[in-house]
Amino acid sequence: SNAGIYIAMDKGYFQEHGVTVDSERFASAGKMTAPLATGQIDVSVGSPSAGLFNAIAGGMDFKIVADKGQVRPGYNFTPLIVRKDLVDSGKVKTLKDLKGLKIANGAKGINFDFFLAKMMESVGLTYDVLDVVYMSYPDGIKALASKAVDAAFAPEPWGAQAEKEKIGVRLFLTEQVPTLASFQVAAIMYSGKFIKERPKVARAFMQSYVQGLKLYNTRGGLKDPEIAGILSRHLKLPVETIQATLPVYLDPSGKPRVQDLAAFQDWFHQMGWVKEPVPMDRVVDLSFLE
Repeated sequence: SNAGIYIAMDKGYFQEHGVTVDSERFASAGKMTAPLATGQIDVSVGSPSAGLFNAIAGGMDFKIVADKGQVRPGYNFTPLIVRKDLVDSGKVKTLKDLKGLKIANGAKGINFDFFLAKMMESVGLTYDVLDVVYMSYPDGIKALASKAVDAAFAPEPWGAQAEKEKIGVRLFLTEQVPTLASFQVAAIMYSGKFIKERPKVARAFMQSYVQGLKLYNTRGGLKDPEIAGILSRHLKLPVETIQATLPVYLDPSGKPRVQDLAAFQDWFHQMGWVKEPVPMDRVVDLSFLE
């Protein structure tokens, strides 16, 4: 789902707008929160979480400013991957069959917890019928292989990797659940310091990013050889793996679905993971897309 950024980097869109991008990898979006809030980093990419809303409620200064990936019908880049032997044996055929099984998820309090809950609700069950364990996505796939877990929720390319290695099947897709068929997954965030002190650069970054999104959509996304090649270089994965993934929907205008961000916070609050809900105008600033 970083395709828009990688395209803008490779095609020179940032340079055209006078922006130099220095990228740094973090283990998770949660690890980015403190340096983003203090302005050590200007831009962060990741998924909304309970920790994000709690940080804003606690006075940390950053805003969601753009879309970085959604699920839509045909764009199911966040599959629930079930162990292949459980599928082959017929033990797991429907979502109801997940009751009591061990599901790997990336971290507690992230949007995939919400997705799991909505999947269970769609078949009349609750989130707590699952035995959810938390580990990194690569470790989740390894746990599938060793049969330490029964299923794993992970964004692509992990589903494609699991099927390639014949250890898992992308059995359950978001579009199978009406409440999840179109939903926000990931976002671009700006630090408050970046917004206040360098608004022209913040706007130039966004213009470059949206150019990348438009090319992604014009070319037809990950199936396009050049787009797949760009992602292959940045992700260090074969082009064939990139093209075998379930694609991500990237809004060509860069606009996120704010109502979904509010739904995440409401559910996290119900779970007790968000103590003090905050209004969306403290979470989102879409002015840089105008």
